Amino acid sequence: MEAVKQIISAFVVVVVLAVAPTCLAKSHPPAGVLAASVGDTVVMVEAGSGLTASVDTGPVGWLYPAPGGLLFAPDVVDGRTTVIDLRTQQVSERLDGLTMPYFGESGDRYIALAGETLLVSYPQRALIARIGTEITNPWQVIIAPDDSALLVLERLPDGSTGTHISTVNLISRQPVARQPLPGDVVHMALSSKIGLLALADAAASRVRLVAPGALSPVADRPLGGRPVDIAFADDGGLMATAVAVAGDGGVLDLATFKRNKHGLRLTKEHAVPLATAPVRLAVSPDGRYLAVALDDGAVIVLDADKKEVVARHRLPGAPRDLRWCDPTRPGPIQPEWSEDDPAELDLEPFKAPKGNRSQSGFNPHHS
Repeated sequence: MEAVKQIISAFVVVVVLAVAPTCLAKSHPPAGVLAASVGDTVVMVEAGSGLTASVDTGPVGWLYPAPGGLLFAPDVVDGRTTVIDLRTQQVSERLDGLTMPYFGESGDRYIALAGETLLVSYPQRALIARIGTEITNPWQVIIAPDDSALLVLERLPDGSTGTHISTVNLISRQPVARQPLPGDVVHMALSSKIGLLALADAAASRVRLVAPGALSPVADRPLGGRPVDIAFADDGGLMATAVAVAGDGGVLDLATFKRNKHGLRLTKEHAVPLATAPVRLAVSPDGRYLAVALDDGAVIVLDADKKEVVARHRLPGAPRDLRWCDPTRPGPIQPEWSEDDPAELDLEPFKAPKGNRSQSGFNPHHS
């Protein structure tokens, strides 16, 4: 509800106060933290309140959210990783070298890509499994629900080597396939609800919808410009595509799909105009909201169901990456060892075991 700019009478105030609780009960303001890599910093914005904090990290490309409210921010220029605690918005630690963990639903393990696909325990960072893959230029990684499969989009920033997609079965821990993709696919999104993999093809100005397993074509969605990012929201039924159009503007293309016995069906479509070109797109952890970052540093938050703007935030510049993080996500369960208990002094009177005093080596009655 927008703030009341002018109070006409006490009666109006009473009516507003009487109605407000009902409106607030129906609304669910966005929760979580929007993390963006901007310049030499990582900027954190509370999605609901807009409160902002920043941490010096060096130039960071991609951001890697982790369980326990942590965020890994690797600086590929200086070869170090800043670990940020999103709950306190402070640096938790700085690591030498690059740490790029991809977490799925399991909080006690992550995927690391170093040519091979490595399954690593967390936080101990012990190697669990090594899968023989040939992933050379990982650009985007999707871990399927239940940590059952891994999809990796491979490309260089300029697209000079073309684009490839690699798939890995994480249950059998075997590589499935690696194949080239037509056009210039810049981002992908997976909807397990409707069984679709969406590929944003910048060269063809369209979204290619394919079957996730075989990558066989299902449908195409032509766009009025160049897609720069794509995501599924609203429990996987709403496909959102950030599109840069001719000039300096853009549009957020929203399409709702349903699958029935006759196949895939487009049920709704909506376009949200953007003042400047979009650069990144993020979905809230509950899937109810979308955040689109523009090249002038503006971040617009929309209700995915109502297609309405609910918040506007400002970054100091265009972000390289934007992630919507859940600081409340619990971390892995840690064992509590007895030797970790606090030291204590026991001054209770000695009591020897009954019937075994002669073996105790000590007679409490001896003076």
